[in-house]
Amino acid sequence: MRSRWIVGGGEYLDLVYHAWKQASREEDVQKIEIVQGEDYEFDFSIFKQLSPDNGDVFIAVDDRFGNFKRMELFRAALERGFVMASHISASADVAKDVGIGKNVFIGPRAVINHGCKVEYNSVIHAGVQLGANSHLRSSVWIEPGVQIGSGVKVGAHAIIRTGAIVHSNIKIGKAAELGWPQIYSADVADKTVYDIRYDEPIYVYNH
Repeated sequence: MRSRWIVGGGEYLDLVYHAWKQASREEDVQKIEIVQGEDYEFDFSIFKQLSPDNGDVFIAVDDRFGNFKRMELFRAALERGFVMASHISASADVAKDVGIGKNVFIGPRAVINHGCKVEYNSVIHAGVQLGANSHLRSSVWIEPGVQIGSGVKVGAHAIIRTGAIVHSNIKIGKAAELGWPQIYSADVADKTVYDIRYDEPIYVYNH
């Protein structure tokens, strides 16, 4: 029996582990928490205990540091030759022509309409609705219940939080964060952050 190693940390690790264990009872699904030091660097020695010949890996790290920590682990697993499958909940409604990359999580009751593309390492939580012909670039994080219209383009490492509604044909820039629970009806520039703690959006330049 091949193993399925769910590697990561926090609540998202638990969520993915239980989802995969329930969906794939024929697999040996194991949860592996990876440690970060005081400098927030991962201890990659965990991969020395795992072999691509014996099992596959799914990286389950939340949106900390703008999704870059999840991407860091994802790349480390790929470089070591691990297969990176995606998880689609049995109750999700995903059109047959949707393109889904590696290490993607699609949660319960999510609706992904026809012509969509979800690139690698992205997370679509429960109840999200993604309109037809929309495109999520790599390592996007979408919280539960978000509604996204048709033809929307979401840049890499973007974060869309619960309460956000994105109109059709909108472009969300890379590393942007839509944290205000409101309707977004205009394009959002790269690295623009709508944080509920502030009355105005934050614009991050250069870095």
